[in-house]
Amino acid sequence: ICSGDEYMLGKERILYLLDCLEKNNILKVKEIASELNISEATIRRDLSELEKQNKLKRIHGGAVKIDTNQILSEQREVRMQDRFRIHYEEKRKICDKACSIVQEGECIFLDGGTSIVPMIDKLQNLNIRIVTHNHLIVSKLKNPKAQIIVIGGDYISKYAMSAGALAINTLSQFQFDRCFIGCAGVDIDENCSYTAEAETREMKNVAMKNAKHSYLLIDSSKVGVKGFCKFKTLDCFNKIYCDKKDNNLEYPDNFEWV
Repeated sequence: ICSGDEYMLGKERILYLLDCLEKNNILKVKEIASELNISEATIRRDLSELEKQNKLKRIHGGAVKIDTNQILSEQREVRMQDRFRIHYEEKRKICDKACSIVQEGECIFLDGGTSIVPMIDKLQNLNIRIVTHNHLIVSKLKNPKAQIIVIGGDYISKYAMSAGALAINTLSQFQFDRCFIGCAGVDIDENCSYTAEAETREMKNVAMKNAKHSYLLIDSSKVGVKGFCKFKTLDCFNKIYCDKKDNNLEYPDNFEWV
C-alpha cells in the first residue's frame, strides 16, 4: 500500500521516471527507489503501468527505453497481415486460377502486395523458378521444391517488399515466362490500372518488360479505385483475373472470371 506522500507524488514520479529513461535509456529499481526515498514495490508498479502504455520495456531489476522503430515495424506487419485477410477467399480463388496456367520448368515473377501471396501455396511445390521482392511470400515458404530467388534492395516495411535502385537493377537481369502483378485499383472506363506509389510501379514495369506474358490479379473491390500513380492500360495484360463481375460495367475482353 502506498503511503500518502507516495500517492501525492504519483504524477511527478511518473514524469521523473520518463525523464530519466529518456536521458539514460535504462532505469534500475533500486537506484530510483533510493533517490526518491520510496519503496521498490512502488517503482515496480509504476514501471508495470508504463509498460502497458508502451512507454518502456521492463527487464530484470528495472526497465529500458522502448525501441520505437521496432514498434513501428511490428505495427506495419500487423497492418499487412490485416490487409492480407481482407477479401482473402476472393484472393485465394483468383490465385488458384492464375496458378493453373504455370507450367513446369518456367521462370515466373511474383509481385509485391497481398493479392499475389496465396499463389505461393501451390507454386512452391512445382519445379519452377520464382523471382520475387515480396517478403510476405518468403515468409510462407515451407521446404519449397521451386527455386526461390529473392530480390534485395531498400526494404519498404509498409508493403513488406524490396524496391529502389538496387532491386530494379537486379530484377532487370531476369527473363520471365510469366509475371503476376497486383495493383491498387483499376478504372474500367479510363482503361487504366493504378499503383499506390512510384517505387513499386517501377518494379512492375521492369518485370513486365522482361516477361513473355503478364497477368493482373485483382479482387472486385479494386474495380473503380484510383491509386496515386497511373500504371498500365488494361490491354497491356494478357489476362486480368477477377472474382466478380459488375453487370453495369463493360469490361475488356482480357478479363477472366473465377
